[in-house]
Amino acid sequence: MNPRKKESKKWSSLPPELTGQIQSLFEENFKSQLEGKNLKVEGRIYPTEVLMRVGINVKGELRFLNFEVSVDHSTEKQNTLPQIHLAVDAIASLMLEYFDNGEDHEMPYTWQEYPFEKQKIWLQFSSVNSDLEAEADKLLGLDDNDESLLKETEEDLEAYGLLDDEDVDTSRPKIFRVPTDNENDTLKKKKKKEDMH
Repeated sequence: MNPRKKESKKWSSLPPELTGQIQSLFEENFKSQLEGKNLKVEGRIYPTEVLMRVGINVKGELRFLNFEVSVDHSTEKQNTLPQIHLAVDAIASLMLEYFDNGEDHEMPYTWQEYPFEKQKIWLQFSSVNSDLEAEADKLLGLDDNDESLLKETEEDLEAYGLLDDEDVDTSRPKIFRVPTDNENDTLKKKKKKEDMH
């Protein structure tokens, strides 16, 4: 994944437990649209940016349909987890729009800024297969533990407030849910899904 900010070099992967929860949320809420497809959730935390990708792969194809979002965050404000939640909501909205409009929907292939929930977010679409990239890295002699990849340590994750499990109930994912047609639903479809395009 390529960060939006040029200065974003050193990064940490999202904790596996969190990516697993996010993946479960998407699989549950987009069950019919994801039938016969694989889903992959990836994320990185940079010092001032959270980057997330949710990819959909049709079984047997090499390319992915990747929905990517970049949001700003601050270690001083300890707002990493809320920004991850914002990124998940943004990708969910983008996927809803994509599935509603089919392949006719135009997606930005470079970072484009959009207003979303009173913040600025950046979205892009890609067809990168990160599993193939990882295999290519192995063939080139690079691996995930290579210091040139500039990953961060557990101490860095603690600074982002992501290793303190006391504050976060992770027993059931609650980041977002898809609105229903039920008139009593308190989460009606957002005002034209905060038209991202």
